[in-house]
Amino acid sequence: MTIDELAREYENQYKVLVAKMDGLKPLLCVYRGKDLYLLRKRIKIYYDMACECKRTASLLNGYYEVD
Repeated sequence: MTIDELAREYENQYKVLVAKMDGLKPLLCVYRGKDLYLLRKRIKIYYDMACECKRTASLLNGYYEVD
């Protein structure tokens, strides 16, 4: 696997995580109490993971670029 392929894998994983978050967001209006807390916690975890995937993909995409 090349660095570019790995970067694409991270980008794909980012898209998957964003789709999961988008699927959970409508439930924020429905849930209450502890369920709402757990839903927000899950969305936050997905958000953090997505940010890391995006950052890693960006680093890998720029690996061969000369500054």
